Amino acid sequence: MLKVECHSGYKVNERPMAFSLFENRYKVEEIVDRWFGEGSSYFKVRAEDQNIYLLKYDQGQDVWDLVFFQNPRVATVMNTPNLEANPPSSFSSSRNESDLPPVLN
Repeated sequence: MLKVECHSGYKVNERPMAFSLFENRYKVEEIVDRWFGEGSSYFKVRAEDQNIYLLKYDQGQDVWDLVFFQNPRVATVMNTPNLEANPPSSFSSSRNESDLPPVLN
């Protein structure tokens, strides 16, 4: 369950200040980006745990949703250049196709 604490200035829920996800509370350290869609506001934030969260506020329903989560430390490791394209000769993967989650259409 997501609960968002907001700063309300010239409009209601102007920007998130903190949010609770399940039983954990996270202070918003930085609003990395924000944009507006039709009836919604989006906030890409960096929380005190240094993870990136994309929060969406639906103004018509007065509801917040967590759209996306990214752990930058894991993203950095996953973006190691050319490991998959040119694996070392001793590289072997213990995963096979049956270990992968099913693809949903």
